[in-house]
Amino acid sequence: MSLGALALVLFGALCHATWNIVAKKSGGGLPFVWLFGMVSVIAAIPVAAWAWLTHPQQFDTLMWAAALGSGLIHVLYSLILQQGYRVADFAVVYPVARGSGPMLTVLLSVLLLGERPSLLGTAAIAAILAGVFISAGGTGLFSGNTSSRRHLGVSWGLLTGLFIAAYTLLDGWAIRSLGMTPILFYAVGLAFRSLLLAPFALRQPARLAEQWRLHRRAILIVGILSPLAYLLVLFALQLAPLSYVAPVREISMLLGTFVGARRLQEALKPSQYVGAIVMLLGVLGLGYA
Repeated sequence: MSLGALALVLFGALCHATWNIVAKKSGGGLPFVWLFGMVSVIAAIPVAAWAWLTHPQQFDTLMWAAALGSGLIHVLYSLILQQGYRVADFAVVYPVARGSGPMLTVLLSVLLLGERPSLLGTAAIAAILAGVFISAGGTGLFSGNTSSRRHLGVSWGLLTGLFIAAYTLLDGWAIRSLGMTPILFYAVGLAFRSLLLAPFALRQPARLAEQWRLHRRAILIVGILSPLAYLLVLFALQLAPLSYVAPVREISMLLGTFVGARRLQEALKPSQYVGAIVMLLGVLGLGYA
C-alpha cells in the first residue's frame, strides 16, 4: 500500500471519527440526517462541477445504477447509525460497526472482486480486525453478563457494519471497475440521498427548525466532514486495493473510541488499550505491504 493512499485513508479516519462524535452528542434522528445531508450536497456541488468541467464523464446505465444504489444504502446506514447512538453507548456502537464492516468487506472483496492480499498484507489486515474485536470487548460482547444497553449497542453496531460493507463494496467496484470519478460518483449519491429523505423530513418543518436551532454547529460539522472523510477513501481506492483500504479506515475506531469516550464521559477498559496497540501494528504493516 503506497504512503499516499495510507495518508489519505488515515486523514479520512480522523475526519470520520470527529463527525461521529459530534453526531452522537447531537442525538438527532431523520431531520438531523437530512439537514447535514443538505449541507453536504451544497458543499459538494461546486467541487463536482469543477471536476466535471476539468474531466467530463458521461454516466452510462450501470454507472447511474451504482451511484443511486450507493445513495440508498448510505441513507439506510445513516438512519441505523443514528438510532444506535440514541439507544446505546458510542464506545460500543462505533467500534462494533467499524469492526464488523471491514471484516465483511475484506471477505467479499476477495470472493467477489478477486483481490489477493500479500502475506504481509493478510497478516496486517488480520491484526487490524483483531484489534477492533478486542477493543470492542471481544467474546464478552456476546455473553449473558453484559447489560441490555450493551447488547443493544452490539446489535445496532452489527447492523450498521452490514451496511458499511455493502456501500464500501459497491463504491469500490464503481471506482475501480467502472472507472467512475470519485467526486462525481459521490455527488450523485449525495443528491439522491437528500431526495429520498426530503418527503419525510419536510413533513416535519417544526422538527427541522428545532434541529437547526439546537444543533446548527453539529449539522455543519457533520455535513462537511462526513463527505470529506469518504471522498478521501474513494480517492485512496484509485491507489490501493479495497481489501487494504477498508481495514485501515478502522483506525477511525481507535480515534473515535478514545477521544469520544473522553468527550462523552464513557469509561474505557484495559482491553481497549490492548486492541489499540494491535490495530496500530496492523496499520504499520499495511504501510509496508
